[in-house]
This record gives sequence, C-alpha cells and structure tokens, in this order.
Amino acid sequence: MVGLEMLIRIYPEKRTEFLQAFEMLTILDHLGDRRIDLNLFEQVKEPNVFLWLEHWDNDESLGRYYQEHKFKALMGAVEILGSLIYKRSFLIEEKSTC
Repeated sequence: MVGLEMLIRIYPEKRTEFLQAFEMLTILDHLGDRRIDLNLFEQVKEPNVFLWLEHWDNDESLGRYYQEHKFKALMGAVEILGSLIYKRSFLIEEKSTC
C-alpha cells in the first residue's frame, strides 16, 4: 500500500469553498480508482492548514492518478484557493501482529 500526503494552506476567505470542493470530491469519487481511503485533517494550532491524506492499493494506481484530469484539477484548485506547502508519497509497510 502507498500513501499520498499533501499539506495545504488555504486562504481564510476561501476556506468554505475548499471544504465544499473536498466534500464534492468525496461524494463524486466512488473510490473506483483503487484509492482505499481519503481523509482531510486541519492543524489545531494553524487554522486553514490542512493535511490531505490518501491511501492507495499500489504505486502504479497512484501513478495513474497523478496523470488523471481530476488530480490536475485538484492541484489547480489548490493554487487558486491557497498554496501547496508540500506533497509526498510514501510506502506503507503492513506488519502482522501475530
């Protein structure tokens, strides 16, 4: 499994628009593209700084997502509504607890 993590600073006046866009994405996206999970967290001490976190089944699926129009549209929206602090992908190693 792999993860995508983006830290995003949203302009205060664009906060509602950003949250509405995220909500629409979760409603319209039926997770049919091999995404396992999608979450959004806000930093407690920094209002309007959000951690966007996705989990994908494998690196190939995430790579295909980077090439899709919906990901490019997301990155364009971030540029309009705020700024991307960082974006990174990472490997998630699952271990058995037995």
